[in-house]
Amino acid sequence: MLSNDKKYILYILMITILITMIACGKKIQKEEVLIEEIIPKEKIDIFKKTINPGESIYQVLTEMNVSNQDIANYTRFLGDYVDFTSIQIGDSLIVKFKYKTVKDSLFESDTLKQVIESEKKYLAELTYRPDIITSHILINNGDSLSYEKKILPFTTRKRIIKGSIDKSLNNALIKLGFSTTERQQIIKPLEAAVSFESDARPNDIFEVYLEEKFYNNEKISPTKIIYASYEGKRVRKKESFRFVDDKEDSAINGMYDKNGKAMVINAVRSPLNYMHISSGFGKRIHPISGRWKMHTGIDLRGGYGTPVFAVAKGIVSMSSRKNKGFGNEIRIRHGEMITQYAHLSKIYVRKGQKVRKGQKIGAIGTTGYSTGPHLHFGLMKNGKWKNPKNLRMVGAIQLKTNKLAKFKLQMKEIIEEIEQIDITQNQPSNSTNL
Repeated sequence: MLSNDKKYILYILMITILITMIACGKKIQKEEVLIEEIIPKEKIDIFKKTINPGESIYQVLTEMNVSNQDIANYTRFLGDYVDFTSIQIGDSLIVKFKYKTVKDSLFESDTLKQVIESEKKYLAELTYRPDIITSHILINNGDSLSYEKKILPFTTRKRIIKGSIDKSLNNALIKLGFSTTERQQIIKPLEAAVSFESDARPNDIFEVYLEEKFYNNEKISPTKIIYASYEGKRVRKKESFRFVDDKEDSAINGMYDKNGKAMVINAVRSPLNYMHISSGFGKRIHPISGRWKMHTGIDLRGGYGTPVFAVAKGIVSMSSRKNKGFGNEIRIRHGEMITQYAHLSKIYVRKGQKVRKGQKIGAIGTTGYSTGPHLHFGLMKNGKWKNPKNLRMVGAIQLKTNKLAKFKLQMKEIIEEIEQIDITQNQPSNSTNL
């Protein structure tokens, strides 16, 4: 048996061990709480930028210290959904940055853990807003990108505007408050039927049937011109009707006369049936190299194997396979102009061959220095690359068969709508004599 002295010593020892364990437990708990408290909450920075004259989405993101490679990746992805050449002065970009918390352990033991944290800023969301109701949103999911389009509820109103001219049709439309874009929608088609410089006279009359969008009673640009007509002393009545094909980016969409003939002057055929520009002409950050480089043409979105057409008659000056960065490439000479079709998967013409306007010459591919299927379309004049978007391109000079039948039905509906509005609309503000 233990003596009383030994029992006392054992008792003191047990008490000491118990106190030490309790103290250590509190210390560990305190350390855990301390580590938990120094971890910051998610930090977010949001910037809104209005596009100014001469600016591009590349410049805006560069100024926000987004890396060139990230800019190339984001713009290439968003270009499949947004035509960057349509970005206008006054459009807005909303850029959301988030911060990743990176944790590193300096040392770790059974009772103590010291953590050092650092933050890494990254672009989490990019929103392009061409107007107050439409948002094109790119979302960075970390290991992938996704796209979302949001459109706020809006109302549409259709009305007819009639008037007569004193100096010119353009001047009359300015006085009625039409924007430059809207005036071009009205005048350009009519120019195909009316020589305004020689035949326009004071008191000639015009009529415009249009559709406007409104959000909270605020008008949203641009206005859609559905119909326009002009009639005068030296001009019989000329009319233009809007034709809408099955898709928004169809090259056939546009204004036609009552016989289904496109109302354009000196137009070429579009190289694709659907025209969506995913990357425009000019300096850009290259999607592969991540470096600033001159883009000498426009990139047109399209699926692998989509037919490619000659925009005008000419002679094939180049038919080359695997031509370095351009891959499979065709060039056609049209007098002083040369058109270029690159990254093709198939070539159907040979050098020296004569081609007609609208002839199928190849198919979309991804050969050469390319990130995916698309058509690089270039335009050269006098040895220098020019912006192909300045060409007047149409999907059809004359609508035929099914397209013509569809147009005739739409034209009939437009005429009936105008007649109905003429009966119900009797507001002096909408009938103006200038």
